[in-house]
Amino acid sequence: MKKNYTLGIMAATVLLGVTVTGVSASAVWAAKPTGLIGATAAANIAKKAVGNNAQVEDVELERKNGKVYYEVDLQQGDKDWDIDVDAYTGKTIRSHSELDHDSNDESILNKPNHITLTEKQAGQIALKHVPGSTLLSSKLDKEDGQFIYEVKVLTNEGTVELDIHASSGAIVDTDDDDDNEY
Repeated sequence: MKKNYTLGIMAATVLLGVTVTGVSASAVWAAKPTGLIGATAAANIAKKAVGNNAQVEDVELERKNGKVYYEVDLQQGDKDWDIDVDAYTGKTIRSHSELDHDSNDESILNKPNHITLTEKQAGQIALKHVPGSTLLSSKLDKEDGQFIYEVKVLTNEGTVELDIHASSGAIVDTDDDDDNEY
């Protein structure tokens, strides 16, 4: 009888431990970071580090080795820059540049006659779809046989990429990278 009683207590303890551990692990993962500087501030810090005439191409919130930072990709002249900005302090952690081998690429798509949308119009559609955002870039691309404008906009939460059909103006796909992942 004593053995059954001991096994019952051990089983209850294990179940209780698993339940408590499960709840605390869920609580930790559900916690949202506070005090982040935001993607817009990170982009501005990176631009100052490189030169204010640089064009921001992408901003992503990253986590590596316990550090949370914004990875900001910029284009300035014939150089591509990667600037890492601490997500809490705004301090520049790392900067790296390399020559942009695509800047002299003349193989840009010839725009077919059936494309009725301009890059500017595609950008306006994206800005309307993501209120309060800033246009980063737009380019014409061909995906699965269809011409699509790939448009990137910056919000304070991160970068949003939209694929906009080059003839109809319909938003085909949206992909956002926001701070809530960390």
